[in-house]
Amino acid sequence: MMEIRACDAGDLEVLNREWPSNDVWEGHMRRQLTGEATFLVAWDGDEPVGVGMLQWKGCAGEKAHAALPGAVEVNHLQVRESRRGQGIGTALVAAFEELARGRGITQMVLAVDADNPAARALYLRLGYEATGVVDTYTYSYRDDDGVERQATEASEALVKEL
Repeated sequence: MMEIRACDAGDLEVLNREWPSNDVWEGHMRRQLTGEATFLVAWDGDEPVGVGMLQWKGCAGEKAHAALPGAVEVNHLQVRESRRGQGIGTALVAAFEELARGRGITQMVLAVDADNPAARALYLRLGYEATGVVDTYTYSYRDDDGVERQATEASEALVKEL
């Protein structure tokens, strides 16, 4: 049976062994420890099958933050490729919505890249609405070979009234 819970320090070893991330999970945990975010992990027994971050300080993108100042944003939502289509993403979104409602938040945003139509379809099916607000992000990451790379993504903010 799947369980969704906030990541704790003991989970990092399992995450890194089962789903290597080149230090991404550690960064998520640091943000959670400061109170900026909640880092949820979906577990199927001892296997991490999905993750995501709820950013309590609002939308990450400048345009989305300005357009939706009272909203919180879920980002880095991922389901392991072999486990997609099994309701894990839906369950994670529901868990984030419950956390937000628990703090009296009335709007939640999921940003979706233009090149991710499957995620967009899921979010729309879950009641999120297109805003037309697009932010562009450039970031650095290490690939599986440890080489530092840069990427640029354009993401539209999809919003839901909670």
